[in-house]
Amino acid sequence: MRVTWRQVTRWRAVRRLLTAPETDPVAVSRRLCGLHAQIASSPAAIAGVRGASGVGEAVGDGRLVRTWAMRGTLHLMPADELGLWTAALADKESRRRFPPSFARAHGVDGETLHAITASIGRVLGTEPLTRAVLAERVIADLGRPELAEPLTSSWGSVFKPAAARGLLVSGPDGTFVSPGPLDRPDTDTANQEILLRFLRAHGPADADDVGRWWGERATPAKRRLRRAPVEPVDVEGWRAWVAAEDADELAATPSDGEHPGDGPFLLPAFDPWVIAPISHRRRAVPEVRATEVSRTAGWISPVLVLDGRVAGVWEPDGDTAVVRPFGPVPRSRVEALRAVRWG
Repeated sequence: MRVTWRQVTRWRAVRRLLTAPETDPVAVSRRLCGLHAQIASSPAAIAGVRGASGVGEAVGDGRLVRTWAMRGTLHLMPADELGLWTAALADKESRRRFPPSFARAHGVDGETLHAITASIGRVLGTEPLTRAVLAERVIADLGRPELAEPLTSSWGSVFKPAAARGLLVSGPDGTFVSPGPLDRPDTDTANQEILLRFLRAHGPADADDVGRWWGERATPAKRRLRRAPVEPVDVEGWRAWVAAEDADELAATPSDGEHPGDGPFLLPAFDPWVIAPISHRRRAVPEVRATEVSRTAGWISPVLVLDGRVAGVWEPDGDTAVVRPFGPVPRSRVEALRAVRWG
């Protein structure tokens, strides 16, 4: 199947809930494969630009849970799907290797990290524990007081394997808590479903896109793509894959005339439109502007999107969005931009 980039960007805008409002933040998280939550304000902003409010309430009543997910990055995930995600994340974690540089950076080697993970499963229950108290209980359980520093001073690296295995999620006020028993599918089913979730929202994508988004090399993604119900697609010479169930809809997306997927959109920092897939970012972001979009320390700027490309960056100033376009914007698009929902 051959399609154009214009068809792809329009189809992705629809699939990423940018062309019609979705009021339920859990539904937004479900469609986007989680809401990026490294920055506390990100989930509400990402859901809000798509028409949803009440992210805080969804976290408070347990419908959304904050945990380390793909790439070891904090996301808000639907609580009723945590078993699915952790089944796939635990499989990835089982393939992880720990070079000497890991021990130098985090103060523990792979064997010790496995022991910490198992201990968390024993000592953490439904009572929320602060990091300090959780560290004390792990130290007491293992009889290893030398673990005090890595358990209390790292950026969470020693807790991520426990999160991947569904033993730990964020609780209220910076605490940790066990999510309790989870209904997990088998590993193959989970891996295939997560792959299809990614393609349904962010495809077409190639194996490198899948691997980078998931946080590993492309080789496991290639194996999953060979076994999954997917269709190859040629996007102006770039070979990628789309979920088989979506191929006809993508092919039917118009490549000419006006389309709501052309925007303009004002997307918040860390929006999945920019983060995934990497092949799209390379084409959508002007090379000379890349450092304005993907900044130091992994910061992804709020962006103006026009016609499937990043056409500028922006920042909030009170009740106003201050937009810095990368070039001239047609007057008709400026008027449309004034009406865009951004916060």
